Amino acid sequence: MEQLSSLYEKWIETPRWQKWILILFLGALLLGLLYYYKIVPLQQELARKRAQADTLALTVSRLKVFEKRRAAVQKEINQLEKQIAAIEKKLPTGNEEVSQILKSITGADSGMVIRFIKRDKPHSSKYYVAYPYTVQLAGTYPNFVRWCERLSKVDRILNFGDISIVSYKKKPSSLPRKGEEERSPGYTVVATLKIKAFTLKR
Repeated sequence: MEQLSSLYEKWIETPRWQKWILILFLGALLLGLLYYYKIVPLQQELARKRAQADTLALTVSRLKVFEKRRAAVQKEINQLEKQIAAIEKKLPTGNEEVSQILKSITGADSGMVIRFIKRDKPHSSKYYVAYPYTVQLAGTYPNFVRWCERLSKVDRILNFGDISIVSYKKKPSSLPRKGEEERSPGYTVVATLKIKAFTLKR
């Protein structure tokens, strides 16, 4: 109590201007402490929240761009799938269909006769399987050219390979046996060609 009384007496005796200086100093000290312990943490928290908001805004912006790009990519994928489906419709499905295609263009009006159709060993790649065929026909050269034109126009994807044409009169080993030539009047050439058919892998 004596200490408090002594401090009070000193305060009473202190000049007014010194009291104001002391009051202002204590007020500034309190404001400084308040700013350091209350306002600074709030400012730091506000800055952190703003940074988070900026990050979220950037993320949302990127997601919007990604969504637009995803829609465009999906549209491209759909178009490619339609193109693949259209191509698949033009791909032969097997040995019988290729034989039927070749026989269908070698009708009575073609002037050509199929001697044989041989399917060779298929070749597999990453995306498709190739089926090579060896086809031999007999007829005349102009009729063979027209036959090739017909084959190129069929609604199936068939690739031409090597073509060998020999004179029918040379009687190669693959030609008819003696006596068969008379049943094929007008034939002048025997054509042997390679054809490839394809199927896509799934």
